[in-house]
Amino acid sequence: MRVSNSRWFLPLLAATSILFFWLGWPVLPFAPLLFLAFVPILIMEQHITPERYRKPGRTLFGWWYLTLLGWNLTTTWWVVNSTMIGGIFANLANALLMCIPLLLFRYTKRRTGPALGYFSFVLYWLTFEHIHLSWDLSWPWLTLGNGFAMFPEWVQWYEWTGVFGGSIWILAGNLLAYFLFWHGKPHFSAVTAVVMLFWIGLPITGSYIRYWSYEEKGPEYEAVVLQPNIDPFTEKFAGTENFIPYEEQVRRFMQQSQTLLGPQTSFLLWPETAIDQAFDERYLNQQPIIRDITSFVNSYPHLSLLTGITSYNVYEKGTPPASARYQEGFGHYDVYNTAYFINGDTDSTYHKSKLVPGPELLPYPQVTRWLSETVFNLGGSAGGFGRQAERTVFYNSQGAGAAPSICYESVYGDFMAEFVRNGANFIFIITNDGWWSNTAGHKQHFHYARLRSVETRRSIARCANTGISGFINQRGDVLQKTRYWEPDVIKGSIRANEVITFYAAYGDYLGRTAAWIAPFLLLAGFVRKRVL
Repeated sequence: MRVSNSRWFLPLLAATSILFFWLGWPVLPFAPLLFLAFVPILIMEQHITPERYRKPGRTLFGWWYLTLLGWNLTTTWWVVNSTMIGGIFANLANALLMCIPLLLFRYTKRRTGPALGYFSFVLYWLTFEHIHLSWDLSWPWLTLGNGFAMFPEWVQWYEWTGVFGGSIWILAGNLLAYFLFWHGKPHFSAVTAVVMLFWIGLPITGSYIRYWSYEEKGPEYEAVVLQPNIDPFTEKFAGTENFIPYEEQVRRFMQQSQTLLGPQTSFLLWPETAIDQAFDERYLNQQPIIRDITSFVNSYPHLSLLTGITSYNVYEKGTPPASARYQEGFGHYDVYNTAYFINGDTDSTYHKSKLVPGPELLPYPQVTRWLSETVFNLGGSAGGFGRQAERTVFYNSQGAGAAPSICYESVYGDFMAEFVRNGANFIFIITNDGWWSNTAGHKQHFHYARLRSVETRRSIARCANTGISGFINQRGDVLQKTRYWEPDVIKGSIRANEVITFYAAYGDYLGRTAAWIAPFLLLAGFVRKRVL
């Protein structure tokens, strides 16, 4: 009996695909399996026909959804540690969204034939990833090109393509593997093995040549990174069980930082929401705790501080933005997850602008403003953060520019490239990864930063409340890193590169191009007669 006639055939395909996605995704070290993970999905499309199944469309959708849900659950299940309901919904919804490009591929293939059909498989998935990085329900974690985060030496060409180049590499590799090893019936030969080895090996070989030949650029600056390791569930925030007063937290930050600060230190990093006490931005530098911090910073001759705070802005006149909250007797105001920069007697702020849907952002508040006001009037805070349109770069007294990325933002390549286009010479990431506990979540987040360093050729200093803090060079090498759930202070050098890479200059041009072509391909399927 042919294996494809077995009732276990579809379950076996789904399990194989899920296994390959799980083993191939960071932080497991089997990334080459990603070049095979979509092959069972393509076989399902070829196998589930009207001749075999009474309702092939529903059957195919069901197995695709089950497979993609398995990929989501095995690689991002840890989201439930932050919010159980939100984590479950995120995995269920993301798998459903991933089905859309596959269903469009099936439609196009059946209407236009295999040639345009299989081309559309790559194009629609790339379009999906591009849109998924751009809208208010964005979830960038499983963008295929992120799969090489533990192996930046394989993808040094991301400085030209960004992660979408990696997505194309994986998708086209899966098509190639499908045509070589299956395409109607299983077959294998030495020739097919050699072709696949060339497809995977040539880009890696070229990347290693670039990796070995690349020279770090720019003057060096000394930076100190603090990982205070304050439990976000029980100690960090007001109202938690063992809350540590903000003044005491800051005193500890200063005491820990002093162990490595010196006269040559240029930058000190404290983590996201290091000070969660809400500050009115109109009077920010008049706050006693801020004055104490400024005095501490100014006791070192060349020191600038980047720290996370929570701040708010009151709108006294005019129409407030859709994200604004309203409180009787206080008016409209926005609350921000803020990066605060102190350089001598001057200070600057940047507001986190890539917000996590749900906990930080009510999607499309222009449309759902009524719900937003209802939630806030009930005392909730879902969707309660404001954003800003531009990417602010912080400069020290020597003119070196830092990109102040906050948490989730560092997973977005084109977003981070905006800081570089605005003058950033290196990247600072401040985050709090303790919400996910000791899972793959904080490790994936750390390794994704290595791809940003390759895309932009910028040194990175990463500061986590807890998680992994560290230094990454312009090739994506980890120079230093801390351990999870341990207080620590580390010191390293970062280099201020002024050269702008092709990717930093043009961003996600591959995704934009795919998104422009996709409607025409859909239109071609609509006007053509069904051929399959």
